[in-house]
Amino acid sequence: MNIDKILPKDSKRREIMKKIYMTFFQKYTEEEKIYKKWIEKNEPNKQELEEQRKAIFKNQPKISIVVPVYNTPKKFFKELVQSLQNQTYSNWELCLADGSPEPIKYMQEYPKKDKRIKYKIIGENKGISGNTNEAITLVTGDFIGLLDHDDLLPPFSLYEIVKAINENPEVEFLYSDEDKLETAKGPRYGVFFKPDFSPYTLNSANYICHFSIFKKELMDKLQGFRSEYDGSQDFDIVARASELTNNIIHIPKVLYHWRAHKNSTAQNSDSKPYAFEVGKKVIKDHIKRSLETDVEVTDGLTPGSYEVKYLPKGEPKVSIIIDGAKLKKEKILEIIEKIKISTYKNYEIVVITNENIKDVQKIIKPLQGVFKSYNEAVTLCEGEYFIIIDNNLSKIDKPSYIEDLLGICQNKQVGIVGTKLYNKNNEIEHCGIILGMNGAGDLLYKNAPKNIGTYMQRLLIIHNVSCVYVKYALIKKETFIKTGGFTEDFSGMLVSIDTCLKILSLNKQVVINPIISFGVENIEQIQKAESDEQKIQIKWKQFFEQGDRYFSPNLSKNNTGLSIDI
Repeated sequence: MNIDKILPKDSKRREIMKKIYMTFFQKYTEEEKIYKKWIEKNEPNKQELEEQRKAIFKNQPKISIVVPVYNTPKKFFKELVQSLQNQTYSNWELCLADGSPEPIKYMQEYPKKDKRIKYKIIGENKGISGNTNEAITLVTGDFIGLLDHDDLLPPFSLYEIVKAINENPEVEFLYSDEDKLETAKGPRYGVFFKPDFSPYTLNSANYICHFSIFKKELMDKLQGFRSEYDGSQDFDIVARASELTNNIIHIPKVLYHWRAHKNSTAQNSDSKPYAFEVGKKVIKDHIKRSLETDVEVTDGLTPGSYEVKYLPKGEPKVSIIIDGAKLKKEKILEIIEKIKISTYKNYEIVVITNENIKDVQKIIKPLQGVFKSYNEAVTLCEGEYFIIIDNNLSKIDKPSYIEDLLGICQNKQVGIVGTKLYNKNNEIEHCGIILGMNGAGDLLYKNAPKNIGTYMQRLLIIHNVSCVYVKYALIKKETFIKTGGFTEDFSGMLVSIDTCLKILSLNKQVVINPIISFGVENIEQIQKAESDEQKIQIKWKQFFEQGDRYFSPNLSKNNTGLSIDI
């Protein structure tokens, strides 16, 4: 049978048959099948939901769900209300503000049947921010949750939020994981497992989005939503909230279902193209307020992400340490020439070598231990920041590499900024180390194409991580000295893990900028010395027990790619 003849390619008939086949014979894609198994294994069953209904919390805050409505389809609204009435935690209220040209008649019946539902006619359309603010005026609860008029909450959503509030009494801002669906009965897909609060990740994309819950006092300080940011008003309020509180909790559970249809950004990122332009303004204004730093923001390589260039303040000296202990003079000079493509001029070069090299003021003779040599080199550096370059350097992609790293590392909250490394096949050698992956830690996306779109765009956007490779990274000298320098107790990748955990223990951030990339020839030094893995896990027991906060516990740590941990 010639299928192409009966059902010509790109024909309407073929498309209809494909939908029929997917509906009755292949209901779920492979990814959806895996996620379906995760749901079965990780979400509460009927008995557990009944136990939640009987639970009595010490603190039972009222959760006010705020929803601006505008010509809302009856079916969507009915399902939204049902998802709230099905909650295993019952102390909630639904605050509706109707900005439709004509008040929605069917909606006015709901408050009569359920006193937890409040409905307000605005009389005009004040836009998404103005309408949301009108809904906030109805709030009498302790916490405010933001819900769109066509989205849904699973029955255990508010229970998990109140549980987190009881476990973290100081919390002021909570957010959860999310997924998508097209109908209330599913199937669910497109799950988004998020990291714990990650300020540099947030500056590159609004990864928090749904489900956001704010303490009422915090929302009062924020003074609600701002109309000039309509389209990215949720991004703006999340960014501003992060400026006012550090009491931010991520609940690594799917507590929000984002409905996908042709007019929603869940299914079609082009449905609100103006939102991405407003997003750039959100980022610029947020960084200006929080870091007092100027940035240039352009479109990222994928919709919803942004490329952010942090502009350095002044021209502090940067020291570039070349590890030439095993290199001949010619190779060292070759590396120096590559370094000199820099558009940033206030740098010095320090070389570890036995060779006599003219025009290099600081030559350090190699010591028996390589990390002793690095520590000595750092003490001799005049720069406030330093980068270690070894014999593997083959290419520096961007002449602006120093200032692009410096603009981030100048933040007093940052201790080190890593970079992306790739080999001669344009495959990833390093773009961050995941703590606890395959033992003590491993390299995420190793051997993947260097610029592919990935989960959370980790190869393409500036973001927070727990660990980076300490070479080809810009390190703040003051922070490095406080850590005690590189240790001789470990080798290979474990030195990087140890150094970054020392930086994190000083309450400094570890950031990676994949936009800055270096070609390298051979980086066997990044590999792990397995004999020391147990030793480092004992030394940093608290970090390993806590897990990598920038990598979801719902993702597998048994490979170097990204997959759901069922």
